[in-house]
Amino acid sequence: MVIKRNLAACETARRFSPSKTTRKESKTTILPDDYMDRYEKNEEKLAVWEAEGISRASLDRFQVYYDGFSDRLVYPIRDPQGKIVNIGGRTLDPQWKEKKLRKYTYFQSWGRMSTIYGFAENMDFIKEKHEIILFEGCKSVLLADTWGIRNTGAILTSHLNVDQMKLLAKLGCHVVFALDKDVRIRDDRHIAILKQYVNVEYLWDRDDLLEEKDSPVDQGYRVFQTLYERRLKWQ
Repeated sequence: MVIKRNLAACETARRFSPSKTTRKESKTTILPDDYMDRYEKNEEKLAVWEAEGISRASLDRFQVYYDGFSDRLVYPIRDPQGKIVNIGGRTLDPQWKEKKLRKYTYFQSWGRMSTIYGFAENMDFIKEKHEIILFEGCKSVLLADTWGIRNTGAILTSHLNVDQMKLLAKLGCHVVFALDKDVRIRDDRHIAILKQYVNVEYLWDRDDLLEEKDSPVDQGYRVFQTLYERRLKWQ
């Protein structure tokens, strides 16, 4: 039954994809396994994220380093097989808005993202729990990892794309969306399709425990656990 549902999910995903003439194709270039060696393990720079509650063990596990050229903390983004397909970077410049810098950026163009951040690193834990908790950003994955919550991933934006939907349908696990508070999850058409093939739940801050644009992890472990325990099933 699970196999049939997964095959049906892939077929549905193909039908809901844009036409070939308008589709934003994924352009994936596999980077060398040692690609992160070109960046620094700068203690002072890494301490910026440590001050936000992320442990050094989690920074090491996800290979977060420092790029002096762009003044960004950088991290590999891997495909489901564990190969590095891009490098994400988060600026450390406190005046990034005034200077009109991108807060987050990717170091190579790739069209539509066809993976989920943390998918490869956390796959064993996801399969063990038969559940994946999906955040928007990489830092949420790192903070959850610090708390010992490792069945997580990040879609690296506020909406699910069709390639990510296919990955989740094939995985066949329960999917819990823990997106930022300001995201209207029930407006996401790809999540609406996904729920036909896997159990979909989502976190909803009904008691205003979060600030307007917070991730569910931004107010600490206890708040996240409260939101998780009160999660809703998308019927």
